[in-house]
Amino acid sequence: MIPRTFICFVLISLMFECFSQEYIYLETYNVDSLLLVLPDQHAEDRINTLNKLSISLCYEEFAKSEQYALEAMNLAKELDYQEGIADSYRNFGQIAFYQSNFPDALNYYLESLHLYEKLDKKYTVARVYFDIAKTHLSAGNYEKLFDYGNIALDKFREPLKGGATVGSVRDTTTLILGFALAYKDLGMFDKALETFLKMLELEKKNNFGNTEMMLTALLVANCYFWIGENDSAKVYWDKALAYPENNPSIWALKYHIITSQADLYYSEGKIDSVIFYNQKAFEWYSENGFLFWAMYYANSLASLHYKNNEFVSAEKYFLQSEKLFEEMINKNSWYRYDSLKYVVSYGPELYYPMPHTQMKEMMWGLGRRMYYGLYQINEANKRTENALKYFIEYYNATDTLDNIIRSRETMGLQIKYESERKDQQIETLSLENELKESRLNQSRYFFFGSAGLFIIILILGYILLRQSRLKTNQQMIILQQKLLRSQMNPHFIFNSLSSIQGFIMERKPKTASRYLSRFATLVRNILDSSAEELVPLDKEISTIENYLELQKVRYEGKFEYVIEVDETIETETISIPPMLAQPFIENSIDHGFKYKDGKGNIIVRFGLNGNLIRFEVIDDGIGREKAIEILHKQNKDHRSMATDITRERLTILNKKLKKKITLEIIDLKNEAGLGIGTKVVFEIPLSIS
Repeated sequence: MIPRTFICFVLISLMFECFSQEYIYLETYNVDSLLLVLPDQHAEDRINTLNKLSISLCYEEFAKSEQYALEAMNLAKELDYQEGIADSYRNFGQIAFYQSNFPDALNYYLESLHLYEKLDKKYTVARVYFDIAKTHLSAGNYEKLFDYGNIALDKFREPLKGGATVGSVRDTTTLILGFALAYKDLGMFDKALETFLKMLELEKKNNFGNTEMMLTALLVANCYFWIGENDSAKVYWDKALAYPENNPSIWALKYHIITSQADLYYSEGKIDSVIFYNQKAFEWYSENGFLFWAMYYANSLASLHYKNNEFVSAEKYFLQSEKLFEEMINKNSWYRYDSLKYVVSYGPELYYPMPHTQMKEMMWGLGRRMYYGLYQINEANKRTENALKYFIEYYNATDTLDNIIRSRETMGLQIKYESERKDQQIETLSLENELKESRLNQSRYFFFGSAGLFIIILILGYILLRQSRLKTNQQMIILQQKLLRSQMNPHFIFNSLSSIQGFIMERKPKTASRYLSRFATLVRNILDSSAEELVPLDKEISTIENYLELQKVRYEGKFEYVIEVDETIETETISIPPMLAQPFIENSIDHGFKYKDGKGNIIVRFGLNGNLIRFEVIDDGIGREKAIEILHKQNKDHRSMATDITRERLTILNKKLKKKITLEIIDLKNEAGLGIGTKVVFEIPLSIS
């Protein structure tokens, strides 16, 4: 049993700051001591102290850190103190990194690197290459992680006089851990396992601390579990648990080991054991102020009880999770006590302190899961008002999480672009020098010059192609955001919720529950589909049906609809781009039927035409010409944004596809030439590639 003296230890640590240095790769100095000497310092001494203050505060106190770095930079430029300028640039990079502003971090690091290389600061040069590699790791840009990480590794291992190397063993093992984490994220568990085992061997040989070796043993065990070698996983979990409990990080990590073993019990169907160990972890993390991990295991317990149809217990843990989530939001922290911020409770932050945006993303991911669980339980118990409340919370949490993720993805694309732009500058400069040399020796080296020119053209073509692909990816992200906004029309959302609320007020709980369930399914499908290029056809049909049912509630008695699917189509195995039809269905309802006398009709039809899926949306509204005429009278500048987005989206999709998707809009007319509806036809290849 792990001793319960932790709280006393924390209180003592608050007095003596005994584990503020737990994170290995956080560069810190005694801030109080630096502030004491700063007022009497001048010139280079003052600059160095300002930069030390800046780097000591860059992980959390961004404003203060930036203030010190800026003062150091201005004074260093005034005195032409190049090392002080380089240190300030690097500090700006660290501040940007811990705020998850990876493009700015990369630019600042590169500025400092240029100066450190001129000054021949070998160790700092290696550290900045490590900083750049770390930035690419956090941005998910693994190719550049390995490029810059291997440069840093070579520089750390560079020999000095006397047999020493530029960097320490800890420097190299930290880099190797970064490579292993990338292999894990890429699903290359065999490669990750091989790397973690090498790390463990190095740590034993060099007498590393218990926390480091225990963490690596845990990572080795998890890799064995992921590749299905359970006996080896058990051996390394037991090794990790055997380390003496001589600091708070080891106590915190040991509960992750216990619950990792519980994953093995889960795979063996021993659910009672899984619940028992998750309960132990929940109680310990909750009691000791680790809010995030307490919530994580509360969610796990709730899900386990829910799968066992134990809804009372599931709701109890979800409600405890809700309280923990609210406490984290109020504190804007994973922790109840500030003293816990530097305890290693996740693992990799021992070497790679986590940017706060990443912590926020993980926190909102738990919140989203918790709110959806509470919505499901209340809906199952016919508590419609509570179900609606938690669904709205789920929707808001999803929106917050999506904004964080999209910001990270945009940063990821931007850092790829910035990195490639820097590489291109180097390549272009090199090419210009080669071209000048070839011109000077043109008569003598005509053949080689021609060959060089050909290579230059190939390289420039390759660079332009890469830029074009990056631009296309950025366009797709922007279009996905626009498309999501067009699907999640605020008027539609709030009208739907108002209708559901109306059913509740009219004491029609079954009707309210039915439409709330449809609304929840629709929103979830749209949010999930907005991040995917292709979705299964059966899911798209479900989305269309739920959308039409909710529009029928909104426009009561205004239209009917039919969805026809060819029986020969295997809807579960065929995939199509999501949400193609919705803008046209919305136009049919909002414009085709709005000014029609009587009830309208919509037919959504999926059929086969050779190797193509023929996807049709047909309405019997007033027709496009009449609708446009009416709209122009009301608003001369009106444009169908959703239709334009769909066309632009198809144009970008077709650039990637061998077999193209076609769109045709047909105006239906009677014998007198009057509009009697609209027919929209998509033809989509059965195998999109």
